[in-house]
Amino acid sequence: MQYYTRPESMSLSQKRRRRSLARGRLTLFMGLFGVAFILLTFGYIAWEQRNRLIQRNEDDLRNAAFFLADHTARLLEVTDLTLKQTTALMQGQSWDQVEGSTVLWQQIHAVQEALPYIEDVWLNDSSGRLRLTSAQFPAPKTNLSGRDVFNAQIAADQGLFIGEPILGRVTKTPTFMISRRLQAGSAEFGGTAAVTVSLSYFYDYWSKIRLPKGSRVALLRASDATVIAQHPPPPDGLSFAPIDKAAFDTALASANRAGLYSFISMNQERVGAYRQVGAMPLYINVSMPEDAYWTPWFVQTRLYGAFALIALLALLALTVLASEQFQEQAANAALLERQVALRTSELRTETAALEVLNRTGSVLAAELDLDRIIESVVDAGIELTDAQFGAFFCGASQEGSEHYGKFEPAGLRDAFALVNIWEICAPAFREGRTVRLDNIAVEQGHDGTPFTMDATADAPVIRSILAVPVVLRTGDVHGILVFGHERAGMFNRRSERLLAGLTAQAAIALENSRLYRNAQGEIEERKQAQTQQSLLIRELHHRVKNTLATVQAVVGATARSALSIDDFYQAFVGRIISLANTHSLLTEAVWQTASLREILEKELRPYNDTRGERIVLDGPAVDLPSEAAVPIGMAIHELTTNAAKYGALSVPGGHVAISWEAEPAEDGTRLRLTWEERGGPAVSAPTRQGFGSRLLHRVLATQLNAKVETDFNPTGLRVAIDAVLKQARFPEMGV
Repeated sequence: MQYYTRPESMSLSQKRRRRSLARGRLTLFMGLFGVAFILLTFGYIAWEQRNRLIQRNEDDLRNAAFFLADHTARLLEVTDLTLKQTTALMQGQSWDQVEGSTVLWQQIHAVQEALPYIEDVWLNDSSGRLRLTSAQFPAPKTNLSGRDVFNAQIAADQGLFIGEPILGRVTKTPTFMISRRLQAGSAEFGGTAAVTVSLSYFYDYWSKIRLPKGSRVALLRASDATVIAQHPPPPDGLSFAPIDKAAFDTALASANRAGLYSFISMNQERVGAYRQVGAMPLYINVSMPEDAYWTPWFVQTRLYGAFALIALLALLALTVLASEQFQEQAANAALLERQVALRTSELRTETAALEVLNRTGSVLAAELDLDRIIESVVDAGIELTDAQFGAFFCGASQEGSEHYGKFEPAGLRDAFALVNIWEICAPAFREGRTVRLDNIAVEQGHDGTPFTMDATADAPVIRSILAVPVVLRTGDVHGILVFGHERAGMFNRRSERLLAGLTAQAAIALENSRLYRNAQGEIEERKQAQTQQSLLIRELHHRVKNTLATVQAVVGATARSALSIDDFYQAFVGRIISLANTHSLLTEAVWQTASLREILEKELRPYNDTRGERIVLDGPAVDLPSEAAVPIGMAIHELTTNAAKYGALSVPGGHVAISWEAEPAEDGTRLRLTWEERGGPAVSAPTRQGFGSRLLHRVLATQLNAKVETDFNPTGLRVAIDAVLKQARFPEMGV
């Protein structure tokens, strides 16, 4: 007998196999899709994190430059007042009287001791000889004539002059000097009053600013990029890392007050932020390596990579874990029932602690004073842990100094003073980890000796120590809370947990205090911005009225000198275009100045030849203020129009040469401009006075108080203009 397999049975088996294969392929596809999605997400997060780290570092540099520049400006203001006070003390005395005056020495010595950043005060006569110093009395025999702070004041009064870093001839320590000129008689040089500034004061203050690893802070002069002080300081105190002056000058050209730029220093690419110190030619430069973001980015990316790997493994094990979850849920339910009774009793114990935390949280939420915040936290910590004393220590950036302490009984203060908290609680200071020691009398330090000795009847010792760090949102350790007791094993995990909640509230309160101070500063800045905006609006109204008055004058003068409507139209349009060109240059400079050379080039460019030899411009760079740019621009237009119609520019062989000089004057800058034509038709004096002549002789004389000389030499017209360009009307705003 033969047996045959039923076709229906074979078809069902194949369908099941194919269905299994299809499910397998679908599962594989979904797995691959999940892997691709995880990898793309990981790459995107890593890229975004890199950009955020770079932006955060740049923001830190700008903020640090701003605060350090403001701090330096305050110091220099106080220094200026100190030098003026010293100068006033020696008024009416000869140098011999100054040199032998113990009273004057005591006065300047008191001034020096009142300012922690000033090392000494120095008084030198016109020859550079040291006559009196706060360092010692009588003054040692030394001379300042070789120093730049002395030589710079000889020719003219430099005001408050910052010298280059030096090694003191008397003190033999690295420092830099700040000097003021002393007058003798009618503005004659009578010597200098100077101070030497402690570099360590700057370094101590700069070291408190949180910056990325490898950052560098420098105080430098804008004129020659000389570094005055730098942190971290060099071993010898004077061999500072150089500043890339070319890159720094380029950055100042685009933004002279503050900015961000890249440069190379000591074969290392760096990015730096600079900020001007007040109105002085000094800048604070805060820089860091270009790749400073790499280490934190690598650490975070490695963490994200671990998460991605975990996600991949979780994706593969998802089906296995799903079947086990039901069994785990049943086991967890039984476990929870057993723990309910235990937790109920523990909750009663925690109620009192929660009341303390809630009360303290309410106090901290309404408190913005730093000292009162710390006092409230220490008091609450003592109550939560039943400690005999508590103290708050500043973070490692402030050398771990004690800020506040409460001791009951008070006799434990002496015992606590014998404990080296910095060594015992080093992990809390440096790593932000909680430190709990049950008996420091048997715990050994790095050298193998116990932290404390045995107690005696009149000298109790501290045995239990619990130190909890206060970690801010940025991850920095603001400080640590230290609690102690005479008994061993006084603290446990519950104490750690309660203090962890307390320190979290303290961190928020400290952040709120910082944000409140920052908000007050921002409000003040906005008030200043509103004041500046009001001044700009008033200035804009003033200049619009002047422009309308100028256009009205051009219309009237053109109408009086025109012979026909067509002549009026051509002359009026040309003059309005000249006025518009000048206003375009002023607008590009935000209504501050217009370049004299640019005005000349715009007006004469159409008449120059291909080789550029027909028009010759010779003179230094001169920026015309808005009050002078309009009349001078229209005068150039009239001279150009006259030369194109009747003068040297009306024939192919004619040439025009414009030269000018500029020198400082009492009220601003004196400008001497000469217009000379050669190679044109013969020149003769005009029979009537046109608009150009009136503009040159009346408008320039009225608006600029200028002297205009016109020479109608047959060989070519020559016009000389001598005017004083006034200073800016609003120098504090740059307009």
